[in-house]
Amino acid sequence: MLPAKTGKDQPTLEEVHEIFERWRKNKTGRSPIPEALWEAAISLTDSYSVNKIANHLHLNYNDLKDRARNHITFIELPLAATIECTIEIEKPTGERMRIKGNCNVARLAGEFWER
Repeated sequence: MLPAKTGKDQPTLEEVHEIFERWRKNKTGRSPIPEALWEAAISLTDSYSVNKIANHLHLNYNDLKDRARNHITFIELPLAATIECTIEIEKPTGERMRIKGNCNVARLAGEFWER
């Protein structure tokens, strides 16, 4: 069971840590980490570095980094006061976004950093 989500629809690092610890105590043998737990860990990359999450949750750094990179979120933006531009944004997780064309720069950047 995943932790209750906070105001930003995202569990905290401590909540996810508790869930991982509970799962580790109850698992049998060398069971793989359930996808729901990976998703919870990946959701933390908006607020914490991959290194901090991996250390705190006792996960393999490269596994978490690869999963975080492959986690793609699409953002739908309404048309509004747009200009011709090229935008490239990179998160600490290594996720990058590059857009060329007409766009609302401030809104696009805000949406990207909030996720």
